[in-house]
Amino acid sequence: MIYSIKQELYKLVHRKITWIAAIILFFLMLITGFALADESKKLILTLTFDSSDFIMFILVIVGATYSSMEFQNNTILTLLYKSSNKIYVYLSKYIVLFLYNVFLHLLALFYTICLQYTIFNYQVNWSASYLYHQPVWLNMVTASLIDLVTTMLIIAIFFTLVSN
Repeated sequence: MIYSIKQELYKLVHRKITWIAAIILFFLMLITGFALADESKKLILTLTFDSSDFIMFILVIVGATYSSMEFQNNTILTLLYKSSNKIYVYLSKYIVLFLYNVFLHLLALFYTICLQYTIFNYQVNWSASYLYHQPVWLNMVTASLIDLVTTMLIIAIFFTLVSN
């Protein structure tokens, strides 16, 4: 199983779309920041410049190209044949997309902090009470964790459809 995960990670890391998507995420967050600049600064920071919607699209696009390429080239048959259990092949792909999802969410948090201090220069106190009487930073982390769970549920549905 670990060998399958290493193989899938190698395939994902060496694809151009994986890294281009991270750059596209930055520019989409930047556009969102300009579109909603002065309306509600705390909400923009809490939602990490609406990165959750963009990450969902990125995961679907990367996951679809990632899986369809193997079906198109019939390499999935080789993977299934050589694997001791067929579920390990799909599970390793799912785990790799989960790791990519975590990477994108951490990157979105990093981009949010960078955009907040450089381009937009919001004067927001990170420890100020906001939603549910929690600090802004805790709301941002909580929203990212909830989004991480929901995106993985959608990716699970996606893999269920692809595997049939």
